[in-house]
Amino acid sequence: MNSRLIAILSVIVAVVALSLLVKKKHTAHDAGVMNHGMHTMGSAKLSEGGQSAFAALIEVVALLENDTATVWEKVNIDGLHAHLVDMNRLILESTVVSTVMENQISFEVSGIGEVIDSIQSMVPTHAGFIQQSRGWRINTELKVAGAKVTIKADNNEMLTFLKALGFYGFMSLDSHHQMHHYQMAMGASH
Repeated sequence: MNSRLIAILSVIVAVVALSLLVKKKHTAHDAGVMNHGMHTMGSAKLSEGGQSAFAALIEVVALLENDTATVWEKVNIDGLHAHLVDMNRLILESTVVSTVMENQISFEVSGIGEVIDSIQSMVPTHAGFIQQSRGWRINTELKVAGAKVTIKADNNEMLTFLKALGFYGFMSLDSHHQMHHYQMAMGASH
């Protein structure tokens, strides 16, 4: 299935599930657990569950809870949590040196301590996904302090695009993370 279609379907499923969860929780509040009259927001609606990793967990748990086919014996929210920790370390604690050559760009991603493990866990997996979804020629290589990603550009426009994105923009391409998070919560490995 097309990765963009999967991403769109993931967002739709997440929104519907979150709406159902809010409705379910709101019913409990109306039963006297919480008095909404003390803190009205008018027509504004909140959609963020707080810190982004927590918000991702809220979405996944809501989907699982509202899916009658969920096999709870296979659910692994702790595994999803570990992945979200890796994502946080990679995005916030790594450093990148970019090298541009005539027809390719390389990102050497490094860190210290646990950040190295997060880099080495996430970068090859995501680069492989991008290679598969976009058909790009991507090479990943584990390094002592992290990993190196080299992408061969088919033309100058692609090279300009990749230079503009940089490593972190590259990691955000073809948002498959929502479906990946759901699959991890269902017990699939990284």
